[in-house]
Amino acid sequence: MRQRAIGACWTLDGEPLRCYAVQLQGVFLRGYDGRMKLVLDNLTYHDCPVELREKVTFAPEQRQGMLKALHHSGGVSEAVILQTCNRLEFYLYAKKDLDCRALLGDLLASQGKEAASVWTRHSRQTTGMDVARHLFEVAAGLDSQMVGENQILAQVKAAYTESLESHMSKLIFHRLFHHAFRVGKAVRTQTDINCGAVSIGLAAVELARNKVNLRHARALVIGAGENAELVVRYLTKAGLSNLVIANRDVEKARVMARRFGTARGIGLPEIGGQLRDVDLVISSTAATEPVLTYDNAAWHLSGRTKPLLIIDIAVPRDVDPTMTRFDFVTLYNIDDLNEQIGANRDRRNREVPKARAIVEEFVSVFSQWYESLDLVPVIARLTQAGLDLARSEARRYAGDFGDGNGEKLQAFAESLVKKMLHGPISVIKDGAGEPTVEQLAAVDLINRMFLSQDKGGQ
Repeated sequence: MRQRAIGACWTLDGEPLRCYAVQLQGVFLRGYDGRMKLVLDNLTYHDCPVELREKVTFAPEQRQGMLKALHHSGGVSEAVILQTCNRLEFYLYAKKDLDCRALLGDLLASQGKEAASVWTRHSRQTTGMDVARHLFEVAAGLDSQMVGENQILAQVKAAYTESLESHMSKLIFHRLFHHAFRVGKAVRTQTDINCGAVSIGLAAVELARNKVNLRHARALVIGAGENAELVVRYLTKAGLSNLVIANRDVEKARVMARRFGTARGIGLPEIGGQLRDVDLVISSTAATEPVLTYDNAAWHLSGRTKPLLIIDIAVPRDVDPTMTRFDFVTLYNIDDLNEQIGANRDRRNREVPKARAIVEEFVSVFSQWYESLDLVPVIARLTQAGLDLARSEARRYAGDFGDGNGEKLQAFAESLVKKMLHGPISVIKDGAGEPTVEQLAAVDLINRMFLSQDKGGQ
């Protein structure tokens, strides 16, 4: 198989891969018809609320223990556990007759009754090439609450690394997950699926970055809740190092400040003293009354002339509109940000069809490779390729051996090829159980060395 990328379009033997996939749709969707199967059992935010997903959240050492248990089960050859705040997914390469739902049900039961109950009620199973398709969509950010978000790709890589460390990713999952990484990169570079902020916290920082040089700015974040913490994280990533966090509970502000290293925490009564020097204020508290008003800020801001950007992402609002009576103050509230977020979300959604087309191209490439591991067709193709070559060469040199010796020369060439192929075929056919990793690796090597037009493989 010869395949290469031209821009955003993959080709196979010179033909656009999309067209090729349509021609061979039946083959691609059937999946590898051997004695093993690709299986995905998962639960996600789509049909399992957060208060239940919390009950199936496991520490790294617990996941490592589960991977070890899957290894010792005897029925699972490869496994990856992908856990994020929005999903718990078990990717398995398992014996075809294994009841994976029952196996995973027992595995979750070992982690507690609540975990097993949630898993039984909310988990779903997918098999075959739909497993690859789902993984590729996850890596591309198409299955995220925030379409196109980038964090999920790093989480998929971390899950794969965890599996590697437990020796539970081998030939099949090496290929499957590296395809997923390439899908994630291709979708993000060839589409605008991750353009613009679609969360309030990120939108606030994006706005601030457009208005203020954050690397040289002083900033004040009011609040220490979830949104405020996201704002601090995004500001820190943007290069801001001079940051103060203010909160009613000063200890909570200090704890958050220590978590981010370059910040310091203060109480709300100390806000006024910061207003003289800061370039940026982002406020997100649960207060029922404004934290900043013209009256309580006037004395602290007297004599100030340099610009002050205030972004209020709280509901109810933390900053009274009277603050705009100061000529140097520019104030944005959550409605201003929502308008931009909506535009960004619409733009991302328009990119989804293009991203799905890329996913399908990679599914086709992976499926073609996966199908090529079927032992019987490979043996037949290898034998036929050898015999075809023997007959061709016999015909080519028959004239050098005199009349009547052509058939003998062909018989000799065929016999020689069969003897040469006996060893490789014996390796492939060895054993009565499911194909081993070594056998599948041998099949993959034979495909690339003898049966692929592109000896570089994929």
